Formats: sequence, C-alpha cells, structure tokens
Amino acid sequence: MEMNMKHIKVASCIGLLLLCAFIGIASVTISGASVTGLNVNPQIVVQGETLSISGKASPNEEVWLKSSFVISLPVSDAKYAREFNDIHFPAGEKRFSVTAENIKDIRVSLGPIPILGFGTFKYPLEGPKKATNGIATLSISLPLSILGDTIDIEGKRNVKVYGAVADEATSVILTTGMSIKVNADSNGDFELDINTGGVPLGEFLITAGGIERTVKIVLTEPTPIPTSSPSPSPMPSPTSTPSSDGRDGGGKDGSGAPDTTPAPTPTPVITPTPTLSPMPTPLSTITPSVIVAPSPGPPSTPSPTPTPTVSPQPTPTPGFEAVFAIAGLLAVAYLVLRHRRKA
Repeated sequence: MEMNMKHIKVASCIGLLLLCAFIGIASVTISGASVTGLNVNPQIVVQGETLSISGKASPNEEVWLKSSFVISLPVSDAKYAREFNDIHFPAGEKRFSVTAENIKDIRVSLGPIPILGFGTFKYPLEGPKKATNGIATLSISLPLSILGDTIDIEGKRNVKVYGAVADEATSVILTTGMSIKVNADSNGDFELDINTGGVPLGEFLITAGGIERTVKIVLTEPTPIPTSSPSPSPMPSPTSTPSSDGRDGGGKDGSGAPDTTPAPTPTPVITPTPTLSPMPTPLSTITPSVIVAPSPGPPSTPSPTPTPTVSPQPTPTPGFEAVFAIAGLLAVAYLVLRHRRKA
C-alpha cells in the first residue's frame, strides 16, 4: 500500500513539473547572439528529408534557431483538430510551442512519452486552456529535471492540437514552432540539420537573430529546369556554287576547302502511275453526197468563203459496192473485146 502511494505521489509530481514547464515557457523571450549570416540548403526540400542550416555569429555564442509554419484548419461541428505525425524532436535544449487563433480553447496531446508508463501526455492536465480574445498559446521546454533526473524527449513524436472554435468562426489559424539551441564555435560558425518529417506542405520559416529564410516543403522531388535552350536540329549544307572565276567556292568560309558536312539523303517520292482508260473507237459512217453543179447566172461579186476547218476523217474501207463496180467494168471490157474479134 505504501509503495502504491509513493508511486502516485511521484507521478503527480512529474505531472506538476511538466505543467510548470508548459506554463513557464509561454512568457520566455528567445534571446540569441548577434547573428550576421544564415543559410539554408536546399530551399526546396521533400517532406521528411533533412534540411541543413548554417550561419555566422559571435564566437562561442548561443544561437536559437527557430523553425515554424502556419496553416489554416477547417471547422467541423464548432470544433477543430489537426494531428502532426512523426514530428522530429532533436536532442538537446529546445522549445515547442503552438498558437491558435479564432478559438474558444485549446489542448495538445504529445506522445509517446515513456516516463513511468506515460503513453500520450495531454496538456493542460485539467482540461483545455481558455483563449483570450480568441487566441491561446501552449509551450513546453525540454529537457526536464525531475527528482534529480534529466528527462528529454527526442526522436519522432505525434502531436495533436484540438479544441472548440470561436462563435461564427469558419477557420482556425494555427502557428507551430520549434526553437533549438546551438553553440557557435571559436570562429562564430554554427550548423544544424533538421528533419522535416511531419511538417505540412508549404512554406517553412527559419529564423535566427532577426534573419529569416523561407523553405518550401514539397511532396515529391521538383523537376529540374534546363539552364540552356535545346540545340537546333542541323540544317543540310547547301550545294557549293562555283565562283565567277571558275573556281569552286567550297567550304563554309569560301576558302576552297571541301565542306565535310554530309549532304542529306533525299527521300524518294513515289508518284502513282495514272491508269489509262481505253477510248472508244468511232464507227466510220460513209454518207453518199451528191454534187449539184450551179446554173449560170448573172455575174456577181463572189463573197469571201470562210476557210473550212478540215477535220480528219477516217479512211473508208472498200466495201461490197466497189468490188461490184469493178467486176461490172471488167465484164463490159470483156464483151467489147470479144465483139471486135468476131468482127
């Protein structure tokens, strides 16, 4: 029984210490060294990949690097909620905060936290925190010192923000930030790598000593943009024309050197052969014509006769009438000769 009471007291003490850490950090102002340079690489990073931050400050100074993003949350049944899975908490001193606007209250769950069997830790412990003028902020500073032990939260954690919205609000503006302390070396140089897992797509702001840099979180690797225009297709070299003095100009510079550019092979063009349709053979028709001699009359001035256009007529083939006429003439000639012999 005494062991159970001690366990309960220890758990309550831890809960109160965490509560104090959350409340105390809300009023802490982040102070940094005199930062004179800040670089981020790359400026477009795929979600979940590593972002490298480097810069220049005073030698051996402490520098707080803050990363933050702002998103708009939809409203459903007068409530809002957003869960960020696999948010990376780096080792060392850090501060995590979330601010919501257009709300009545706010609560945050963080986990898993393997402290005395804690799974998901909800803050505030007693319930949602009331907003002032529609705005509320929750923060936590790590690591924690509990009963002489230092407890840190590092690695991937799931963070959920939820609560009730203000009257007539149609959206909630949520700002989430992580501040991490780094130490500049004796030359004033500092460097930190941040895992972008769990960070929503869009703009991701990096701040140090009043200097800001914007990084864009994307889902896939952006397509590289070509730095030079594509080379034009080679044009065929024109056939060299002999110069006026009979020499071949040759080459592109006219120096007489042969042009080594191969001439393009012409593409043969196949012309379809037309099909000749047979013309019908006209049938020759012989029409007998009678020539009538004109009767003499008074002399008159002859009218100019138009020159007829002679169209070629097909030569008639001798027919049966011609053969019969020749046979008749031969018969008459035979009878005449026979009559003369008898006489």
